[in-house]
Amino acid sequence: MSSTIIDNKENLLKGIGEKETLRTFLEMIMNESTYTNFKVTVKDNREFFGSLKYLDKNYLFLTSCEEHYKGSPTHGSQAYKRDCNDVLIPLSLIKSIEIEKKFFNNCYEEFTKNIT
Repeated sequence: MSSTIIDNKENLLKGIGEKETLRTFLEMIMNESTYTNFKVTVKDNREFFGSLKYLDKNYLFLTSCEEHYKGSPTHGSQAYKRDCNDVLIPLSLIKSIEIEKKFFNNCYEEFTKNIT
């Protein structure tokens, strides 16, 4: 694999590059995402595992989602897991977004086949 392809892959993962290319790749990821390929951690340390279906400048929308919370001994809250099906998360509350590596690599491979 050439270093240019690896650089391009890393840039796509970071959201760096030509807007139209990034938009096309993101649309492909959203169309291909059917399982819990994403982990979104929000500022209160809840984690949402789901399938990315929508993203704009204000919100991220996950489907087939499960919420995990580890609890907080200082606040007296208990750990829990719950099925929340669909969830709309304001970007202002998001601490981190992770994508399943195998899923990303498969999407990237398919994407590069279509543009070459």
